[in-house]
Amino acid sequence: MQESFSNSAGRHLQDARILLAEQRWDNAVYLAGYVVECSFKVFVEQHFKHDLGAVKKYGHDLTELDGRAMERLRVLYPILDRQLPAARIIGTVLAQSHPERRYAKSGLWTESEATLAVRRAAEIYREIIPMLVLNGLISSQDI
Repeated sequence: MQESFSNSAGRHLQDARILLAEQRWDNAVYLAGYVVECSFKVFVEQHFKHDLGAVKKYGHDLTELDGRAMERLRVLYPILDRQLPAARIIGTVLAQSHPERRYAKSGLWTESEATLAVRRAAEIYREIIPMLVLNGLISSQDI
């Protein structure tokens, strides 16, 4: 099976928005976490092409992807500093228990937490994916 983090990010964002509209807060937050994870992973994948294991070493750890991975990119590619999202998941439920929240009992997240999580995931997606398309690193057909 071929992986496509960019395609997955867009698909999960669309589904998270649908779940949010259907008042399915827990699953909206869960998928919003994957939007962020996949967006960060496509960014890492495109800038560490020489390190095929770069994406795998972060696993599903959003805190590491948002922190250590983005910091590493800033050091290696200073030009990216202004383009990279900085600590974007801090202050949201996205920083909590991803992906383990998939097994949580229903009612974990509130409407306002879910709304903020999906909104933040959409912002991160818009900051990363279109830039990669415009820079020619990924094809618009991949999203």
